[in-house]
Amino acid sequence: MAFLGIDHPLIAVRDLDNAIETYRSLGFFIAPPGQHPWGTSTALALFHHQILEIVSIGDASLLDGYETGGFRFGRHVERFLNDSEGVALTALFTEDAEEAEARLAEHGIPCTGTINFGRDVVRADGQPDRTKTTLKVFQNETMPRLSVFACHQHRRDLLEFPDRMSHPNGAHGFAAATIVTENKASVLDWLTHVHHVIATKDDERVDCVETTKGFWRITEPRQFQALFRVEVPNGFLAQGPRIAALDVQVENLAAVKSDHLVEKIEIDGKLIATDMSKLGGIAMRFVT
Repeated sequence: MAFLGIDHPLIAVRDLDNAIETYRSLGFFIAPPGQHPWGTSTALALFHHQILEIVSIGDASLLDGYETGGFRFGRHVERFLNDSEGVALTALFTEDAEEAEARLAEHGIPCTGTINFGRDVVRADGQPDRTKTTLKVFQNETMPRLSVFACHQHRRDLLEFPDRMSHPNGAHGFAAATIVTENKASVLDWLTHVHHVIATKDDERVDCVETTKGFWRITEPRQFQALFRVEVPNGFLAQGPRIAALDVQVENLAAVKSDHLVEKIEIDGKLIATDMSKLGGIAMRFVT
């Protein structure tokens, strides 16, 4: 059985307000942005045990904060954003951060470090409260954009408010995240060790790795282009393998808003938003 699930890939963008407008135009409900204590600004589309998270640089003076094992979360995002927009790293869902650290260690993946943080919030009944989150960082030095962190939200009730999880497009989570690489073997080795599974192929004959919440799909550039009708930009793989697309589950494709901001095409009963430059360095496929 798979261990850990895809919780939220962090889509790093240079203009957060513009990205929020674009994603809202596709029918996502995105709450007003906030800020991490290490200086990155953040905007969320919430699902059950998953999040579509868009991040940018909010307060550069805080980027060196919350250092752990030589890892600085804010600087990690900044580093990749200086090169290009796109997913900088991915959070994996867990309800026991210590177990996640121990089990990955058993598979030869040491924890880089631990980050504990919280923020003050006001509950729906008007009472003050405080979130509590533990992150276990697992940095991949050779494939840095595929670094992950186990994310334990101790107070998920202070995040998953029902009124913020209802999206006009009917979205309710990620079915898959598609990675582009020139070396499938190294990516498959990394992800199968993280999730404690054997790689398989999905119904499109794509190499994939099962998680407790969604699948990783691993493609080469030509295969990705054939599947998504999108050619990855020049230099896309300059810093190694990376997520190039997310599959979002919706109630029906007709609920995905039609707008002028992002080009979309329909292929085999799937609707693909193809303009990676407007979506923060990724394509997005809507599936039922």
